[in-house]
Amino acid sequence: MSEFTRYELYMLLNQEKPLWLSYIDLSDADLRGVNLTLSTLSNANFSGADLRGANLSEAKMGGCNFENANLIGADLRKAILRGANFRGADLREANLAEADLMEADLSGSNLIDTNLGGVDLTNANLTDADLTGSNVPDHKILRAKSLSGTIMPDGTTHS
Repeated sequence: MSEFTRYELYMLLNQEKPLWLSYIDLSDADLRGVNLTLSTLSNANFSGADLRGANLSEAKMGGCNFENANLIGADLRKAILRGANFRGADLREANLAEADLMEADLSGSNLIDTNLGGVDLTNANLTDADLTGSNVPDHKILRAKSLSGTIMPDGTTHS
């Protein structure tokens, strides 16, 4: 769990942008609607955090932990998420257009109606992920290293 008080979080996140918060622990934090555009958040821990509606566009977030985080409607356009952990994360209706998700773990994540246009899924783990209604083309999905149990955009399950 995050060691910051609500006031400390407020002060930290309202500093001049972009921020450099690599390796910071923001697990279980309430970060709804936060604007971290262009920030460097490499290897930060957002596990269990509430990031609904957050703006993380063009942020550098390689190696971050978003396990079981709530990212409904979050803006992650052009974000660098290489090697990030999204196991069990809720990314419904998030915008991941042109994001770098190389080697990311999206197993068990909810990607229903997510914008995945231009995303890089090379060697990503999509085991048991739900891509229903997302706009990612099959050739991008097939670059993933694991698709076992993945629900494809058309609703069919990959075996």
